[in-house]
Amino acid sequence: MAVITNNDVVVLCLTPIICIFSDTTGADAEPFLIAMFIAANTASMALFIGNPTNIIVAEANDISFLSYSAWMGLPFLGAAVAGIAVLYLT
Repeated sequence: MAVITNNDVVVLCLTPIICIFSDTTGADAEPFLIAMFIAANTASMALFIGNPTNIIVAEANDISFLSYSAWMGLPFLGAAVAGIAVLYLT
């Protein structure tokens, strides 16, 4: 979802949903919240619109939407692998 919209929207919308589901099922919400935070922040770096900072940097440097995505593809994949590794190991 963070690839489609701003990561702040994802965090603000999904946090109460995760908390309600965890209360209903009796599961601990913390691991799910941490996974959501990592996923939202990692996914937001892939696109121009993922984070307000991305928009500011891209506009200030005249970087197009496609150029931004091309430059951020490899860092995004690295961050995604690192995030998955951290979640798996903890």
